[in-house]
Amino acid sequence: MEEYKQKIFEELGREYDRIRNDNKQKREQTIKNIYTHIPRIKTIDEMINGIGLSVSASVLDGLVSPEAAIANMKERMDALLNERNTLLESFGFQKDATNEIFNCKKCNDKSYIDNERCSCYYDKLRALMQKMSNVGSANNTFEKFDLSLYSNDVDSRYGISPYDNMKSVLDLALSFANEGKNAPKNLLFYGATGLGKTFTSDCIAKKYIDNGKTVFYMSAPKLFSTFEDYKFGRDTSQRVRSIIDAVNDAELLIIDDLGTEFRSTYVDSILFDIINSRLNEGRSMIVSTNLNPEQIAASYSDRISSRILGGFEKVLLFGEDIRLKKSR
Repeated sequence: MEEYKQKIFEELGREYDRIRNDNKQKREQTIKNIYTHIPRIKTIDEMINGIGLSVSASVLDGLVSPEAAIANMKERMDALLNERNTLLESFGFQKDATNEIFNCKKCNDKSYIDNERCSCYYDKLRALMQKMSNVGSANNTFEKFDLSLYSNDVDSRYGISPYDNMKSVLDLALSFANEGKNAPKNLLFYGATGLGKTFTSDCIAKKYIDNGKTVFYMSAPKLFSTFEDYKFGRDTSQRVRSIIDAVNDAELLIIDDLGTEFRSTYVDSILFDIINSRLNEGRSMIVSTNLNPEQIAASYSDRISSRILGGFEKVLLFGEDIRLKKSR
């Protein structure tokens, strides 16, 4: 199993451990508080715990019949429980105040029900995958895709309106997100700022995560500076190591704002290695940039630009800055 996904599962296991430990401590503190304020409750609990042993001893000694012992035990137990409940309520506690605490009452925080994963496990898994993906917002979804923000006026340069173009982009993004039969493996979103490149990437990421797929997002400047910090020993923390594992192992890697990074021979080598290895391994990528294909070819070496332009479906976004339209 890939290290990135393995780390997610390990962290999820630790989260369940934390939940159980936290709830255990809360319960112990509640019991301690109750015993301090109502000492009789502690006495009653000790008596209840001892009833079973005393009844068993009486039966074994032949002093009473099993039937009589059970009836006697029930009578004593009911009396003690009634007294206990009355005391708890008189001091403002619920009757079940000392019961075990569970966040999920379906699986009792075990994550399993009869050897099947509980629904709470998948809810936590998606939330953790979203957090570890580094995607800015979990609220950007295809359901919120608003095509009305794009003009219906035909653009003379492209012979199509921004609305119709974006409708095609949306259809392609949905197919990609759902890994449709004829969907491309990698996407290159390009166009001016504010046209929905990042939003569309976020929507795809959310769908991937909902489908149980691992995603990692990072802007190009941050991504390459992180690799540099690790390479030259400026930051070799576990957090950085996890980022590098995610870049290599995530089922979908999203690199935003390509072309805005500080260029160097090392940065170019990292970019080539990331793209080349993921293409060879068949791991999907989305790259977004303000550069058009001609500018990519002019800005990067042949071995980088050929892999980007040859290994990615090129997707143009054009029109008016929709963020400005939203703010009006």
